[in-house]
Amino acid sequence: MKKRLRNFLKLALVLLPCLAWGESLYSQGRFSASAGWGYYELTNIGIQWNYSEISTLSLYAGYNFGTNDRTSWSAGLSFDQTYRKPLFWKIKAGYSLGAIYWSNDDDLYHFTNISLPVMPLLAYPVSPVLTLRVEGGVIFTAVLESDRKQNVEAGYPEHVNGNVRLSVIYKLGKR
Repeated sequence: MKKRLRNFLKLALVLLPCLAWGESLYSQGRFSASAGWGYYELTNIGIQWNYSEISTLSLYAGYNFGTNDRTSWSAGLSFDQTYRKPLFWKIKAGYSLGAIYWSNDDDLYHFTNISLPVMPLLAYPVSPVLTLRVEGGVIFTAVLESDRKQNVEAGYPEHVNGNVRLSVIYKLGKR
């Protein structure tokens, strides 16, 4: 448990200066902080640059915090676009394209991978500064490094798989 907490604090120490820099650089909501969970993105925190009303560029990092027998981490970059007109009620549709560099280490294997997610998204603005977002779609994966630790073949990560990501986004500086 102490190791998980220590790793979370390391991740927070890396991203918090980025958030503070974004807060002081723009006071009109040009940056957002995000937190969430994704199948490949893991439990993650990040920062977004909102370069237009509908388009963002996101940078995030994730870790599995010992939720299973593996040690996993991820770092990702994505371009997200949400359409202006709501589908129904206040829910807006959009899409997300990105790249995720991730590692998976267990008793049998160590993998380092690059994945390219292509996902439609639904965004619900709770308030002018807080948005909930759900994404789901397909992810294409290539294994960059593979190391078998034991004489047991357990398989490789799938080349094409499904992915889901849930996020909470908070606009910085916009009150």
